[in-house]
Amino acid sequence: MALRLPAVGIDDMALYAPKLYLDIRALAEKRQISYEKLRDGLGLHKMAIPDVHEDTATMAAEAIFELIDRNKIDPRKIGRVWLGTESALDMAKPTATYAVGMVQDRLKARYGADCFRHCDMLDMTFACIGATDALLGTIDWVQQQKDRIGIVVAADIAKYELESTGEYTQGAGAIAILIRHNPRILKIRPLVGVASESVHDFFKPRRERFSETPIFDGQYSNQCYQNRMMEALTHFRELAVQSGLFKADQYKAMSERWARMIFHLPYSFHAKRMYVEQYIQERKDKGVFTSDLKQLKLDVPDRSQFEEEKLFLKAQAAFNKAISESSSYQRFVQEKLEKAQRASSEMGNLYTASIFLALMSTLEADFQDGVELSGKRIGFVAYGSGSKAKVFEAVIGREWKTAVSQFHVFQKLANRRSISYDCYEALHKGCRVEPHAPEAGRWKLDRVGVEGVTLGARYYSEFGN
Repeated sequence: MALRLPAVGIDDMALYAPKLYLDIRALAEKRQISYEKLRDGLGLHKMAIPDVHEDTATMAAEAIFELIDRNKIDPRKIGRVWLGTESALDMAKPTATYAVGMVQDRLKARYGADCFRHCDMLDMTFACIGATDALLGTIDWVQQQKDRIGIVVAADIAKYELESTGEYTQGAGAIAILIRHNPRILKIRPLVGVASESVHDFFKPRRERFSETPIFDGQYSNQCYQNRMMEALTHFRELAVQSGLFKADQYKAMSERWARMIFHLPYSFHAKRMYVEQYIQERKDKGVFTSDLKQLKLDVPDRSQFEEEKLFLKAQAAFNKAISESSSYQRFVQEKLEKAQRASSEMGNLYTASIFLALMSTLEADFQDGVELSGKRIGFVAYGSGSKAKVFEAVIGREWKTAVSQFHVFQKLANRRSISYDCYEALHKGCRVEPHAPEAGRWKLDRVGVEGVTLGARYYSEFGN
């Protein structure tokens, strides 16, 4: 018997994008890096930059409030707000409490000062996959009772050292996700392929002085991402066959099962670069790879023919590049991945929120193009350094267009302010005091306690109040 599709999933989503951005061209010129390489090689156009008054909590609060306000939800009916982040503001007090506290303050006139009193709040941390963990856990929780409503938030600031190799992938933002029964956008299957291994590809160690920036090995992290992805895809397929979702002789290429594929995107073109080896394996499994090689006039590099490992790896990289440039792979990218890349190009890495930005970008682009996705399956490939990948699938609901029409992702990205490199560096170093783009009614970080029992406590208010 086939695995039954549950009636729980994503009903709506809301994006908060900081109002400032740095054009990648400005950074490329300052760092004497090829702008064309960043634009055409990585898909980078702009990076979202948080203003002086913004942090993980203010961005999360703005996204949560938009979601609640648009859907006219009584906050007293929300049983859970779980936040996935790797930009937590405290080592004990959850950032979710700060965010919900701000939302409660704005809603207290309508619903009372204790309108979130019985809401379960939590931060979840596993690098970039933390919000995906929160999503899947909340879906399980909502599934247990029909009247349950949960909100999952992904909020992060991807910040790297100035002049580091990660600097040009920076970004910031928050996405709030409404989880409930009979969702309009996606019904998510309770079937998850998982692959985990303890590695040091990217981490934020305790240091004598607080630092917001990570220790990372980009090349190693890419390899970890690729390995966990392939392992999790294999695991998902095994579970799907065992559960009766499909038969063992079906879907030699899992990517063919899904109308769209949604990946965690540390940079816009990451998925299409990481998926090449998996694509090759899928073509082998289908028995068509030999034909591909003949058509492309390519030979698979033979390790035994190379005296040095680095020469073999160079040849392997050239071979993979040739496959990635083939017409069949380009068609795959255009159909399955390209629309997810669009918003990422304009915002940069959002850590936990990147995979959900890819989802919003895809759905809004399809909505604008008049594509009918109702009943189509989409696949998710989530990754978090350290390391873990999760693969799962969802089915698009009949009312998805109604919800997606209210996303306004690209409109929000168009209504931002460009800043100069000097302004960016001042913000990065924490040298600027006054905000660039204050907005009436938006939350701001007022102050941080400096002594006694208030040391480190964060206090927020709204502009104009």
